[in-house]
Amino acid sequence: MRTTILLLVFLLFMSCQKIDKINHYTNKIVTQKELLDNGFYKYSYSTLYDSNGNTMTDTTKFLVKYDMYSNVKPEKNDEGEICPSQVGSLFKLDSVRKKEMKDYLKNDLNNRIITYLFRNDTLFYKSIIVPTSNKTQKGIADLTTKAKITKYYDSIKIPIKVLIKGQLSSQEHPTLFFINNYKTSIQYSEKDKSYDFFTNYLDDFIYYDILDTWYYGLMRNTHYFLSNNR
Repeated sequence: MRTTILLLVFLLFMSCQKIDKINHYTNKIVTQKELLDNGFYKYSYSTLYDSNGNTMTDTTKFLVKYDMYSNVKPEKNDEGEICPSQVGSLFKLDSVRKKEMKDYLKNDLNNRIITYLFRNDTLFYKSIIVPTSNKTQKGIADLTTKAKITKYYDSIKIPIKVLIKGQLSSQEHPTLFFINNYKTSIQYSEKDKSYDFFTNYLDDFIYYDILDTWYYGLMRNTHYFLSNNR
């Protein structure tokens, strides 16, 4: 079955000069206007589903509208479709493009990829991916150990609670938390100085493939993700 997609990318060139003043770690609800005002790019599309959640083209069924906000600038992929720059597929790029994307990630994004997804104008989830970090990066919280995670949230007076779930999140290496009353996954590595921060605002499900899904430069990957993980 085919997915009906309407891709609208709003290239807010002036937004590139705006300073992002949002603390994305607090888990507070943010609005679409706030994200635009803080320099985020907006990617919009809509998909039709039947009563079983399958995608289809019948316009009498259920239309779901998605608006994705990202700090990653748009570009055209090989098929001519507009999508976020390919910061998630470095291993697929030639040496020139790979260096270009690495430099963009380091110099323009400060080694942090931020994604917000709204479903029918309601905030669905947020993802913060830090492939590597260091102390010189301003505004980048160090969430690379359990102790550092707890210390950070204590410092900004945001309630945090560890969630234990079998081997997925243990006392020794917890990866699930309630942060400001929202279930949050933080997959962290002290060795690599990296972490993947994910908050679901609508349900209990945690996704683990946001980088691979959104930032490969291939819209068909986006279609698959939306079709199977509404």
